[in-house]
Amino acid sequence: MLACLYGRPYAPFVEATIRDLCAAAVTAGGTIRPVAVEAAVATPDLLADVHRLYVLPFDLPATAPDVATLLHQLCPRAEIVPSLATQDLCWDKLATQERLLDRGVPVPETFVGTDPAQLIDFVRRHRFAILKERHGCAGQGHLIVWVEEDQLVGDGGSHLYRLELATSGRRRLDGERLVYPGPFYAQRLVATLSTRGVTPAQALRAYVVDHHIVFWTERYRERYDRPSDWIVNAALGARYRFLHNRSDEAQKIALRAAEVVGARVCAVDLVRTGGSGPYVLEVDTDGHHMMIDRSFKAIPDYRDFFDFDRYVAEALLSEAPEPVPFRPPPPRRTGHPRPRRR
Repeated sequence: MLACLYGRPYAPFVEATIRDLCAAAVTAGGTIRPVAVEAAVATPDLLADVHRLYVLPFDLPATAPDVATLLHQLCPRAEIVPSLATQDLCWDKLATQERLLDRGVPVPETFVGTDPAQLIDFVRRHRFAILKERHGCAGQGHLIVWVEEDQLVGDGGSHLYRLELATSGRRRLDGERLVYPGPFYAQRLVATLSTRGVTPAQALRAYVVDHHIVFWTERYRERYDRPSDWIVNAALGARYRFLHNRSDEAQKIALRAAEVVGARVCAVDLVRTGGSGPYVLEVDTDGHHMMIDRSFKAIPDYRDFFDFDRYVAEALLSEAPEPVPFRPPPPRRTGHPRPRRR
């Protein structure tokens, strides 16, 4: 039996995905049973016959010591997809970067440390950087930072801060001054810098299922009004469009990134400019910590070919993770020009 595990508090965010996974499984001749973790804990034998479990966000019950122990108790014979090791690695962005770098996957220059002076030197050297949160995704908590008169300035979208860097302590806001303790995790802004200003890098996302990129999207903004807009993320106001052409290099790097983190199902975010890249920013996966964004399903150009959950359901129903033959995207429609990047 196949099942999909989720938490009831996350139902408003995962219901559409669960519905699409279950419908795709039926179309493929199988069944995926959605089960809330709260119901599984209350009825210990509910998942006893599950041989493959797909995990979506849930909170660890207070009675469980950790996620691995909980899932082993609920479904002792099940293969967990994505694997718990992959879920934890993708949740920890710094650990992901270290793994990618160690395995030769190109990532933007990164600073990790507790010395404020070293961080300022790093930002000054690259002119702009992104000060990142270690955990999570969707750009939440990220700051675009630069140096003004030997002090770090940051734009988080809603506010422009003057950062007071500290070696330790708690982060707190004091008026327009943000006390920001280490350790610091900063990455250079991949963009084209010129006398005319900053042109953000192209932001690509490869959707990978069982060693194959099933399709690509690009995230973009119609305009960039402030530095925080250079973080081109759908959760922060950017839009999606489907990308029909991609370089062999980008495809090779995306597949390598998915392989390095051990992900059967994931989204690989890459950035590139006309003169550099592609670089891998992060690898996201579904799991108890997080969830791959599916909001691209709402754009007018969405077609069955781009049904990510169909590919996932088919992979879950398969006996082994084998490469899927490439299917070209449908022809682009005429009469509806795509927005131009600026």
